[in-house]
Amino acid sequence: MKLKDLMYFNKLAELKNYTDVSQYYDVKQPTVTMAIKRLENNFNVELVNRNQSHHNVKLTNAGLRLEEHVKIISDQVNEIEQEMGSANDHVIRFGLPPIIGNYYFPKLASELLSLGILNDMDNSESGSQKLLSELKDGHIDLALLGSSAPLESSEISSRILTSDTFKIVVNPKSHLAGMKSVRFANLKNEEFVGLSDDFVHTKVFSDMCDLHSIHPNIKYHTSDIELAKQLVSENVGITFLVSNAIKSTDPLISVPINDASLPPFYVSMAYRKSHVLSPKEKELINVLTKSITQKK
Repeated sequence: MKLKDLMYFNKLAELKNYTDVSQYYDVKQPTVTMAIKRLENNFNVELVNRNQSHHNVKLTNAGLRLEEHVKIISDQVNEIEQEMGSANDHVIRFGLPPIIGNYYFPKLASELLSLGILNDMDNSESGSQKLLSELKDGHIDLALLGSSAPLESSEISSRILTSDTFKIVVNPKSHLAGMKSVRFANLKNEEFVGLSDDFVHTKVFSDMCDLHSIHPNIKYHTSDIELAKQLVSENVGITFLVSNAIKSTDPLISVPINDASLPPFYVSMAYRKSHVLSPKEKELINVLTKSITQKK
């Protein structure tokens, strides 16, 4: 059985057209036709309904079952090609959310530089929700990720390194600034500065609003944490962030949230189970794990 035959079949199942498959792979149409025939001979089944026109391919039941398996093989082939393409570059494709990165990474930079790791890092900076998708899709190989629950996935290996708490962040002149804590249900009349859907914060905030039947008045959405804080400092609204997002130099007040339903914010080291870690990637994981767990 040829791997290329399986790739042709996978594309045929997707495009439903022999001509389109041949154009996609830049081969002659008989090449695709013969590939499908070889697979049928190999498995001793019909994969394509021959009563259908070549311009409108329909898979048989056996073809549909093979399609499920071939999709997995195709994804793995794509991942291998990506990894092999970067293998000689020694690049560490690393996901780093801005809040986690701003809090932990500057203090680690000199150590990573001395170990010869920093210069090999190609960081992708975005919210944890987006980075998790990039990790699963093979666009990055490992990441520090935030989550509101332990990461459980058949594709991802992860370890919780530490946790943080969500808080309401306000201007010092806000009527909430002097409170020791605030109940989430009491925020229904507040105006908010919201984060984009790339962030775990947005999902947790939305879940808490749904739980308390709140329809938040969001004045502005942004994917820039620093801009969100600046807008709060200008009294545009309040926002929902973890404690570590607020620096001692920020002219803001963090108010604890008194709500048993509020989940923690976990920080985890994660990588794809199918990814073979390089020596430098293993060293990076060890450095990050040691440093972050010691800050607990």
